[in-house]
Amino acid sequence: MNIKKTILMRVRTVFLVGAIFAVAIGYRIFHIQYVDGSEWRAKFNSFSKKEIKATRGNIYADDGSLLATSLPLYRLGFDPSVANKEEKLMKIFREGVDSLSILLSQKFKSYPPSYYKNLLIDAQQNHKQFLYLSRGYSLNYRDQQEMMKWPIFREGKNKGGVIFEKIYRRFHPFKELAFRTVGFVNEDNFGAGLESSFNQMLSGVNGQATYQRLAGGISRPIFDGTEIRPVDGYDVYSTLNVNIQDVAEASLLKSLITSNAKFGCVIVMEVATGEIKALANLGLGKEGKYVEKYNYGVGMKHYPGSTFKLASYMALLEDGKVRLTDTVATGNGQWKVGKQPITEAKGHAYGNISVKDAFAKSSNVAVSKLLVKHFKSRPEKFLQYVTNFGLAEPLNFQIRGEERPFFRSPSDKRHWNDAALAKMSFGYEAEITPLQTLAFYNAVANGGKMIQPIIVKEVRSNDKVAKTFTPKVIREKICSDETLVAVKEMLEAVVQHPKGTGHKIKSDLFRIAGKTGTAHKFEKGHWVDNAYYTSFAGFFPADKPKYSAIVIIDSPQFGMMAGEAAAPVFKDIADKIYAGDVEMHQMLASKDAADDVPVIAGGKYEELHDICNKLKISNYDRDTANAEWVFPGLKSNRAVYWKSNKMELNTVPDVHGLCLRDAVYLLENFGYRVRTVGRGKVISQSPQAKRSLDKGSTIIVTLG
Repeated sequence: MNIKKTILMRVRTVFLVGAIFAVAIGYRIFHIQYVDGSEWRAKFNSFSKKEIKATRGNIYADDGSLLATSLPLYRLGFDPSVANKEEKLMKIFREGVDSLSILLSQKFKSYPPSYYKNLLIDAQQNHKQFLYLSRGYSLNYRDQQEMMKWPIFREGKNKGGVIFEKIYRRFHPFKELAFRTVGFVNEDNFGAGLESSFNQMLSGVNGQATYQRLAGGISRPIFDGTEIRPVDGYDVYSTLNVNIQDVAEASLLKSLITSNAKFGCVIVMEVATGEIKALANLGLGKEGKYVEKYNYGVGMKHYPGSTFKLASYMALLEDGKVRLTDTVATGNGQWKVGKQPITEAKGHAYGNISVKDAFAKSSNVAVSKLLVKHFKSRPEKFLQYVTNFGLAEPLNFQIRGEERPFFRSPSDKRHWNDAALAKMSFGYEAEITPLQTLAFYNAVANGGKMIQPIIVKEVRSNDKVAKTFTPKVIREKICSDETLVAVKEMLEAVVQHPKGTGHKIKSDLFRIAGKTGTAHKFEKGHWVDNAYYTSFAGFFPADKPKYSAIVIIDSPQFGMMAGEAAAPVFKDIADKIYAGDVEMHQMLASKDAADDVPVIAGGKYEELHDICNKLKISNYDRDTANAEWVFPGLKSNRAVYWKSNKMELNTVPDVHGLCLRDAVYLLENFGYRVRTVGRGKVISQSPQAKRSLDKGSTIIVTLG
């Protein structure tokens, strides 16, 4: 009986304790929900999940040079409330706040030490949990490591309250070089160039972390172990060549300034591979300076002008209607197709002229007469040839924004007639992009094989190839071998013929094959007076083509045609590529000397002057202005004159013509690293002289 009472007592006791415990829990729930509810909801709402940006992948040139990268930077944050946790931490704060304030003032140079001291003490006393101390100032890794040794900060996050929030900024080591081609992506994911076209691969996968919102709209990251680490983006390896890109931009800019043109572009392609080695676009900006604001080479279609005559003659040759020796009667340079007058440029009159010479001199009458005569009754056949040549379809280039080609169709009864066919023969009634024209010319240089141009060859992750882009053959053969031989001869004649439209760019070192193009501009429904779209497309060396290129100069002033505006840019680029390509040629040192005067490299004036005097070589000053560094010049009377090699601060010095020792000495003294190719004296440098470039950047010096 006593046992039974004992058991009942125990059960009742347990029940009573459970009941009291349940009531306590219920009360606590009620209190949290209704009495302290607003406070807890505020605390909960002060925490939020935010994305942690993945490190964006790099973009490289063909030699591994960095074109774009994301540099890790830091924002300096501080939690002054840490000092309030215990007396030991308060002592650390009080003893270090003066020194820390001085260091912050010295680092940021925005406020005196007293400002930072008051800011830190007030925040600590008011139990603030977060301050940004580096507003308007980004810290690099070296800064972060230095600050971790400062008073208070050296105690770390938990005891010192220091917080370094990592951020990333896009950095272009070569600054403006290939800026539009490399491109950008803004916060709204709008962009251009490689950055935009390969954005998904470059971006990686963002992570996630918890942030606490504090007073004043400040958010503080809370690293509580629940964060998801981001996955870094892939690296993009482009086909761009830093040296060729630099040469292309410098030559283009010089021509645009000289001709006061609206805009221009240059594309350089490797013939065998279809790899784009340079893609330069410059347009007149608001401040009157030329800037990269649009990709004209890929995203702008236009009347190609006389560069399209290559397709017209190729169709005639393929159809077996003409031979290079055939004669065309062009009369006084005027011809009418219906009511449409066809005239020669600048009022020329060629009379009876061979097909080869008609191409070299760019006769509009000759090509239009031939095309109308042989394709008048079957224009669809001509357009089929154009399609076979790979000109009627887009190239599906890797950079977005390529325009689709347009050709007037015979099915367009409203606009098609014999005059439309005649005008199409020399580049009207058709619109294509510069890149599409270049791909066509490159196919001629490549033995008739048309290759899809590429500008990215690999995508990698941690040096492992994730994706490879190989050249795609668009057309295995655009025409017969017989036609290829003929058109190559015609293209060379444009430059080699003494009256060819490209005769001014004839080179004594290598042969250039190409065609000028000058198209009258049609804007807003009418033809613009004295406004022309000038171009030159071709390849070199003509006998063993390695590079093809196209140059566009829009609306050059002073009545300049393609042979005066675009062609010289092509030659300038070709000359510089040839000079820097050891495999393409053997440098003839004798070209640098006259008669029996020895080859003299540039260098220090005093040293060169003394050497020449000892060797009894006549030499004298010319505009040296007491310059320390000079270039040699030659006169016909076997004398040398000295030209000043002016050095400007914060710009790359000109080391052309210098020996290796002097070139390295100069560049390294200006704060640059040097990488050399070849032997001899300097024949090219990249980036080009007079450019602004960050100290520590690498200059590629080619010797020959």
